[in-house]
Amino acid sequence: MENFTFFEYSPLYRQMAILQALSEGITKHSEIALKAGIVPSLVNKYLKSFESEGLVQKSGNKYLLTENGQIKLNYLRLSYLSEISQMYKSIELKFQDIFLKLVGKRDICIFGAGVVGTMLARLISTRQSHNIIAFLDEKVEKINTKVEGIPVMPVDTKIQADAYIVASFKNAQKMAEKLLSKGYRNVYTVDFSEGKLKLVWRG
Repeated sequence: MENFTFFEYSPLYRQMAILQALSEGITKHSEIALKAGIVPSLVNKYLKSFESEGLVQKSGNKYLLTENGQIKLNYLRLSYLSEISQMYKSIELKFQDIFLKLVGKRDICIFGAGVVGTMLARLISTRQSHNIIAFLDEKVEKINTKVEGIPVMPVDTKIQADAYIVASFKNAQKMAEKLLSKGYRNVYTVDFSEGKLKLVWRG
């Protein structure tokens, strides 16, 4: 969760993170706070609450997880994974159109190695049936670099792929026309419609 900017830490997540840190032998308040997304001064408040519930016990200047604490941690982990699973199902429905359009298309090339392109690469790479072979881009500073481990090549490079996806909302039409003018086929742009991300075939 700490790597996801759209999701804030909930009290339950913080409890899980603190108990998890203790189970890993982490005892410094500053390190525990970092894992839980709180200031160090709040860690003691959580620990005192856990102690009163019998989830942790104090040994010297350290807090150790009790058997009940481990059970609570396992419960929180399961609840967390259950919610992640539900969220995944919801996300699958929102991206269903993309994967339906890409059925039978193994090698994918993305035109645009920016933020949109990076997110599309991450999304499509969740399926083993698809392989992002390259990015195409027009910005000199991006060419011959790698994004998500995928090489970025000049737009004039002839890439053999099963589908080419334009990774832009603002300049989608213009970029699609550029690919088509260079002889590429099975060119798609991305669009949001009714809250779902869709691929639009351009030629």
